[in-house]
Parts: sequence; C-alpha cells; structure tokens
Amino acid sequence: MMYTTFEARPIAGTIGAEIYGAHLKDHGNETMWNELERALLEFKVIAVRGQDLSPADQLAAAKHFGEPNFYPFAKGMDEIPQMTRVIKEPHERENFGNDWHSDTPYLAEPPRITTLYSVETPPKGGDTLYANTQVAYEELSAGTRKMIDGVIGVFSASLKHKPGGDRAAHHRRITTMPVTNSENADRFESKHPIVRTHPQTGKKALYCSSLHTLRLDDMTERESRPVINMLNDHAITPEFTCRVRWEPGQLTIWDNRCTMHNAINDYHGTRREMRRLTVGPEKPV
Repeated sequence: MMYTTFEARPIAGTIGAEIYGAHLKDHGNETMWNELERALLEFKVIAVRGQDLSPADQLAAAKHFGEPNFYPFAKGMDEIPQMTRVIKEPHERENFGNDWHSDTPYLAEPPRITTLYSVETPPKGGDTLYANTQVAYEELSAGTRKMIDGVIGVFSASLKHKPGGDRAAHHRRITTMPVTNSENADRFESKHPIVRTHPQTGKKALYCSSLHTLRLDDMTERESRPVINMLNDHAITPEFTCRVRWEPGQLTIWDNRCTMHNAINDYHGTRREMRRLTVGPEKPV
C-alpha cells in the first residue's frame, strides 16, 4: 500500500513498520492522519520516528485514534491523569510490560490502541516484541479454529500465572514507577471472546494470553491452562512477530485488537523512560 505523506518501511514479514516523514504536531493534515490509520490497519504496529512530543502533544496525537483510557495500576501524570510515565532506573532489575500480553483485557472495555513515546532509551537493548494475532488465528488448523470460535475467556488483572509472582509481587520489584492498587487486582476481571473480530477489517484474531486469561468460561483453571498456553505459544511463533527498536523521540502505536507485545528486559544498569497512553475503550466481540 502506498502512502503520500510519509514513508513506511516494513519491519518484518507479517507485522510492523517504521514511519519516516510524518509530523505528528500537524493536526490539520487530514490526509496524513487518514494514512496513519491505514498504516496501522495494514501493519498493526507503527513506529513513528523523528518526533519531539510534549505530553500534551502525545495526548493530541493519540486522540486521533480514540478517547483516552485510565490505567488502574499506576498513578497518572498530574497534567494528564490517563498518561503514565514508564521508567526503569539503572539500579532496578524488574521492568514494566514484560511477558506477552494485550493491554488491560481485564477491563470491560479494553483500549483499542496504545501509544508509547520514548523520552530516554538505553544505548542498547530495551526493544519491544510484537505478535500478529490475526495471522496466528488464520494459521491454526481448521479443527482448532472451530473448537475455539465463540469460546469466552475470563481475564484477570491478578497476574496469577506470571513467573516470579502475582501483581503484588511484581509491583514490589518496581520501585521507581508510581504503581498502585495491586491489592485490588483480583477485582479487575472481565469476560471476552478468545477470538475477537476486528470492527474495521472484519478479520478474526486470537485474544488470549497466558498472563491475563485466567480460565475459559464454564471450565476450571486446571482444564483451561493447556488450551490457553497452547494458543499463547502459537501466537508468538517467530514468523508472526517483529522487534521494534526504540530511540528518543519515537511514538509507537499499536492495535491491541490484533496484537500482543512483550517489553524485553535486557538493559540492566541503564535508564529507560517512556510515556504510555491508551485510547479507544471498546468491548471485544
């Protein structure tokens, strides 16, 4: 697909593109914003490079894709309560966003889109992996697709199955970010289909992760885990993924309806600071 207002360079075979030449402060350029939305639908993850965005600039850019969501487990910025600073200091060992997931599926209306802006990045490492869960669904066998179509998952914020402990344990190891509310994590639980249909493309995608999908509806956790883990492991097959490299002044935008992501924790001893804002609350169908 051709774009007239910027250059889109694909990162991998099935997902991801780097965007060069877009100017995200130009809110009057309707053609550019329409093309960015088309690029997001095509590539599912777009890394828009060469930006210089204040928090207000990021908010204005994100609003082109939907209204802001609140994140329940970190205190937002004073001037923009929905925006969260994501920081790992050199002395810390735990990072925010590791393990494969889609953002906040335990909410009744999870965000359509996540925007993440890089303020400071380590000299090496700190990349993010993304997986195309639409292609993952399409590459399942016909029998498996038939088995899981229409199945409802129970999604929890508890992080009960996270390696190293639940959300409370995870938060105790994050000492710089203003994490909060971990004692109430079990209260954040929602039911959604584990195969969801994208309202703009009509394509089906897996919506299931080992991290957040607690069990399948009307099944026990013990019965559910083999299916959940199989779908998670299938979705992150290398051929369905890309790796986004960060540099300061980059706004990466991704579609939570057809992707998962994993922030790689390989930059101990160096600092990384990002600003995160999710938008477009939407009930999965």
